[in-house]
Amino acid sequence: MLHMHPLLAYTRLHHAPLTYDVTFTPSARTVLDRATHSAIPSHTLAQPATEPPMPSGARLVLRSSKFPWPVIVSAPSATASPGPRFTVGPPKTGTITNLDVLYAVHTTLMTPVTPEEWAALGNGSRAQHKVAKAYERRCTRMGGGWEAGVRRVDWLGEKTRLVGVEVDKSGGGGGTGKLIFEKP
Repeated sequence: MLHMHPLLAYTRLHHAPLTYDVTFTPSARTVLDRATHSAIPSHTLAQPATEPPMPSGARLVLRSSKFPWPVIVSAPSATASPGPRFTVGPPKTGTITNLDVLYAVHTTLMTPVTPEEWAALGNGSRAQHKVAKAYERRCTRMGGGWEAGVRRVDWLGEKTRLVGVEVDKSGGGGGTGKLIFEKP
């Protein structure tokens, strides 16, 4: 049975201790402890996101009822790193870390929406208006970004704060989970 790291684990009875607004790149300023509003330590972010740790080549598939795209998290290879990684102790290459999960969510949701994805909401539909309003709110809040157009994150409306991952028990214990979002 797969379990999420305590930083990300969410159930109806236990809420994960993290708060992270997915419109921002994961950093010490954006990934915070929900109670203290202080930065989550880098050594915690570098820990495996699951127990047992998911090895290189494995994929963690995260979904949300708020948008149609899966968030696919895979362990970075030892050679291809998204940037410099600071590690304490022996390098933990090839396991999916908490930071890998946060980066995958951010990257997936900051992807521009295709005309087909926009049309799938229904031309002039309530859903399209809701997404357009979220786009306007996001660009106003960020002080720009209008030219980049609607992004997948706009499907979340005002609920852009990731508050945890619920393991999908129906998924047979495989690498699947449900992303839980709230208003910031």
